[in-house]
Parts: sequence; C-alpha cells; structure tokens
Amino acid sequence: MLLKNKRILISGLANKYSIAAGIASAMHREGAELAFTYQSERLLKNLAPLAKEYGSDILIECDVSSDESIDNSFDELSKHWDKFDGFVHSIGYAPADQLEGNFVDVTTREGFRIAHDISSYSFTALAKAAKPFLNDGSALLTLTYLGAVQTMPNYNVMGLAKASLEANTRFLAASMGSDNIRVNAISAGPIKT
Repeated sequence: MLLKNKRILISGLANKYSIAAGIASAMHREGAELAFTYQSERLLKNLAPLAKEYGSDILIECDVSSDESIDNSFDELSKHWDKFDGFVHSIGYAPADQLEGNFVDVTTREGFRIAHDISSYSFTALAKAAKPFLNDGSALLTLTYLGAVQTMPNYNVMGLAKASLEANTRFLAASMGSDNIRVNAISAGPIKT
C-alpha cells in the first residue's frame, strides 16, 4: 500500500492497452485514490469501465489544447478533492500523416505545432493549472520514449516532441522543486498499445 491516502489524477488513459492503464492499475493496487480526465465522449466510452475497475467515478473532460478546458477540469476536480498528490501525463499526439514516410517529406508546420502542443506543452499547462491544488511533496509524471534521443522509423515529428517533453520535464523539475514537487519522465520502452 505504497500510495495509501494519495490522490492521483491520470490524464491520457485511452484504452485497456495504454501504458496509463497499467500505471492506473498499479497505483490502484498500491492504495491510491484515482481520478481521470478524458478528451472526448468517444474516449469516455473506453475510460468509464476502466475507471470503475480502479474504484473511481471521477471522470472529467479535458481538452489539453485549450487552456480554458484545462482550467475548467481542475475546477471540476476541486469539487471532489480540495488537494491532491500529483498527476500522470500520458498524452501524446501527432496527425497520422506526420508519422508515415520520410521525415523531411511529410513534416508540416501545422503537424509540428500540433505534436509539440499536445505532446509537450500540455504537460506544462497541466502543471501550471494543478499547482494551487497540489499537496506538499506531490509528484508529476510524464511518459517519454527512445525516439526522443535517436531516430526511429516513422516516429518523425513525435521524436522531436518527446525530446521537447524531456527538456520540459527538466525545466518543470527545476521550477517546481522549490515547492517540494517532484517532476519525472519515464520511458517504458516499446509496448504495443
């Protein structure tokens, strides 16, 4: 029961095969109370039964491409929890056309912007909005991948976004460490999700 009496928000659990599902399962097993965000009604259909398995009925809509939606999601979470102990950021996205073929040939300005906004900036945006609600000693966790440090076939602009996310993690850790908030990124390795 390593996480007994800890409250953790999970963002980005898409389905039972996602890495976030494994994290949620382990956290639940260790006694954490969990809440979840979802991006759309389509994803809510996948999330709702999983959240129930993890003993949670706190499901909050959050579109990380919108600061207003992020702020609203933490306002909604505060109706359930006045404070909490951290969150998991398991969010990454690039348009499909950016992930097939030669990097130079397929990468567009818009695809690059979207990949970085959703996959990296959203971690900062969530940290900023969560900060007033975090307990002393809270922990923030995001997920990275080997493609951040070496080229991978067809990973393309996501590799750059994950490299940005890793740098983002270091800057967030330096910024939030003085408030006794830990910030880390882990790379689970290649997993069929």
